[in-house]
Amino acid sequence: MFATNSKSSYAHSAFGLKLATINLFNFIEPPGAFYEFSNIYSEDQWRQKRAWLNRYIGSYQPDIIAFQEVFSASALKSLLEPLGYRFFAVVDEPEPLEEYIYKSPVVCLASRYPILSALPLQAEPEVSARMGIQQDFEYSRLPLFATLELPSLGQTDIYVVHLKSKRPILEESSDENEPKKLAQSMQVEMTGSWASAIQRGSEACHLMNSIIERRSHTNNPAIVMGDFNDDLRSEVLRAFHVSGLRSITDDMAEMPLSHYQLHDSWDLYVKNIGETGMVRPATHYFHAKGSVLDYILLSSEFNSADPASLAEVGDFHCEDTHLVNPKFDQDTYSSDHAIVSVTISLRQ
Repeated sequence: MFATNSKSSYAHSAFGLKLATINLFNFIEPPGAFYEFSNIYSEDQWRQKRAWLNRYIGSYQPDIIAFQEVFSASALKSLLEPLGYRFFAVVDEPEPLEEYIYKSPVVCLASRYPILSALPLQAEPEVSARMGIQQDFEYSRLPLFATLELPSLGQTDIYVVHLKSKRPILEESSDENEPKKLAQSMQVEMTGSWASAIQRGSEACHLMNSIIERRSHTNNPAIVMGDFNDDLRSEVLRAFHVSGLRSITDDMAEMPLSHYQLHDSWDLYVKNIGETGMVRPATHYFHAKGSVLDYILLSSEFNSADPASLAEVGDFHCEDTHLVNPKFDQDTYSSDHAIVSVTISLRQ
């Protein structure tokens, strides 16, 4: 069984909070260009990209949206304001390569509910030292850490992330005209891919360290949304697997281990509805092979099996029509990722 893509799949209750994470895939307003001068949208292409996002929001009406791959944050803010997103946060800027050409897109957060604070999440040098990496380590894309005031839940911490991709980190050749040999190319590809994995795994560890630190000082529920660029179950992202820590026991602190645990919203949804055999829809395709890269993680307050829970995942939705059954006139300039969204309901 597949998770349905139909609007009727959404569960409704007296309180329903809808969360979504969207990789906008090079969202840049012309005449800006992403990475190369040739990558400038025409006015019609730019209109089509914005119209695709408008259609999704009009159909599913998420209350809080985490965005990745944004070059033009002000244009995104202007698009969202008329749709009811009065609150918007961005904590970084893309890096200019030369006039009108940019790299390093940023993450953003839009909300119908008040954003009380929004800060960049920096890597901590002492954490890097414990990990055995250079203390000047930095995220490849600066995460956004925000605290929102949400109905029934109160102050809630939200993290918007875009972890390092699997694209190999390659050193520039000293002589570009030198012909590459097969063995040399294999070595460069292998080491570059491992460097990317180290970066991505280190980012996950830094992120989880910050979440644990925050949770140790607050009772705020926590939500992590974004593009993880890896399978959550992978060894590279093991920092998110708090339950797998071998030397930790519940009697070590006032708060139980579950207080620091993050749960995949898909797993919580499947448990809540009591279905077996459901096949999780992919959120990205590479050479026709699907994988799940985009996640919404939730703290114990959203786990109905936890005695301290306040709410539960009432529905899970993966909007992938533009990937699996695209319409040329609507989806050509949409995104190369599916949109993941969940509906949170208060426990009865």
